[in-house]
Amino acid sequence: MNGIALWLTVAFAVCSALAAAALVVLLVARDRERHRMARRDPLTQLGNRTMLAEEAERVLGGIADMDGDGSHGPALLLVDLDGFKDVNDTLGHAAGDEVLVEVAQQLVAAAGPDALVTRLGGDEFAVLIAGPVSAGGAVVRAKRILGGLTLREFRARGVSLDVRASIGVTVAPSDGRTLSDLLQHADVAMYQAKRARSGVTRYDAANDEHSPDRLETLSHLREAMLEDQLHVRYQPVIAAGSHGLTGFEALLRWHHPERGLLLPAEFIPIAERTSLIHALTRWVLLTAVRDASRWRQAGLEASIAVNISPVSLEHGLLGIVEEVLALHRWPASQLVLEVTESAVTENPEQARAVVGALRARGIQVAVDDFGAGFTSLSQLRGLPVHQLKIDRQFITALDRSPDDDAVVTAIIDLGHRLGLTIVAEGVESLAAAERLHELRCDDLQGFWFAKPMVADEVLSWASEHAANARATAPAPAVGHA
Repeated sequence: MNGIALWLTVAFAVCSALAAAALVVLLVARDRERHRMARRDPLTQLGNRTMLAEEAERVLGGIADMDGDGSHGPALLLVDLDGFKDVNDTLGHAAGDEVLVEVAQQLVAAAGPDALVTRLGGDEFAVLIAGPVSAGGAVVRAKRILGGLTLREFRARGVSLDVRASIGVTVAPSDGRTLSDLLQHADVAMYQAKRARSGVTRYDAANDEHSPDRLETLSHLREAMLEDQLHVRYQPVIAAGSHGLTGFEALLRWHHPERGLLLPAEFIPIAERTSLIHALTRWVLLTAVRDASRWRQAGLEASIAVNISPVSLEHGLLGIVEEVLALHRWPASQLVLEVTESAVTENPEQARAVVGALRARGIQVAVDDFGAGFTSLSQLRGLPVHQLKIDRQFITALDRSPDDDAVVTAIIDLGHRLGLTIVAEGVESLAAAERLHELRCDDLQGFWFAKPMVADEVLSWASEHAANARATAPAPAVGHA
């Protein structure tokens, strides 16, 4: 009897434990489902504001570590359907819900694998692109999304509907470092697109009547130049074949006393509206060439590249450059001036004249962020430049995207046919570096080799890199791309 009682006690304890475990599993499953539903829009099953906030915190958290000038980063697109109220009023809210579900599916299909599509409410959607993507690239993505909506036939209650939208485009950090700022600015751009009936509009602080006073930022920038708040960091450019060091790109940073580390895209556009941009250009050139001269005296041979604002690409630029070269006795052939595609397309005749004068002096000129804008082949053919720097948006996913691989292959082939050196920016993996070497890309730049560093770190980094370069260099590429 005692044995039976013991057996029953044990059996009861086991059943109780199993029941408790099952209850825990059920509660955990319910909690997970509750958490999932709290981040989902119940109608479209897209993410909601909560999911957008969580993902934005993740992708925006790495802005300070970016290796560029801040012109590339995560992008936020705000999509608002045009005239959607008419669908609800005419066909009823149930029909409107059917359209919203179809629109959600189309947005996901058109946005791309690196994008999170969320529904904010009503007929308003947000697309967060992890990037990094340039402003031009973000606008192209937005136009692709808009084109997908325009071309697709939407139906509700047996009625064919023409769905159109307006999209506001923002790119971090130039348009904001927080989700709140990006949403606010994307909203401004979206309503500008609605008023202009343009479909897609990029945010421009100059057209934002709610933007803070730009004069205050300009005043602080002038003080920054005098109070040692501006700094230059240097990122190495590496030969794709030997992994030997070929040069450094100078990247401007502003250590703002209140806002922290600011990238050029956050303050250069403001300076470009005044003559302050010319003083900034001269300061960066002087600083970069001075530092490079010190490295040379210590035995490090490397070119130095400096970004030039489109506004500074004028005839007075050559005088500034001549002053800098003479002051530090720097060879003209070891100075690379990087200009963007927009500088070429906005005033092609002036760009051709200025670049021609720089080349006659022996200075190298590179077209930066190539592929992000709309430079025509005829303009490129007539421009006496030395290098093309492939926009980083095509490089970061090179080993995962056949489309990006095709674009990069075409750019390298085009550049070589024109006698240009090709540099790939944004190289962040060994796979990307190896693929670019296979495609006969000349030089590489990105986190895979080094993050931007202060001037005092360059010599020690270069010494260590030279010791490791032979071991890490890839095998010689076979054939020609």
